[in-house]
Amino acid sequence: MANHPSESPVSPTQRDFQEFMQRGDDFFKIELLRPARAWYNKALELNIETDTVRQRIAECDRMLSFENKVVGLLSIVAAILLIALFVI
Repeated sequence: MANHPSESPVSPTQRDFQEFMQRGDDFFKIELLRPARAWYNKALELNIETDTVRQRIAECDRMLSFENKVVGLLSIVAAILLIALFVI
């Protein structure tokens, strides 16, 4: 087996970080934001590339905030439609 001096071995912590980020990215890609955020938080606990992790958490938070606003608006519209249905 050839030894590649330019490739440094990956520490267990770095390997865990990469796995946590990959899992977060996988959930993010399919728009499962809460699990994505949870995996990014696990990565953040390892204190590696914290700026990158914080940016991804912020993006999840931004999208979750928008999602919550949409759900709230849809709830209001549904309530208005139900009231209108019973009034008619």
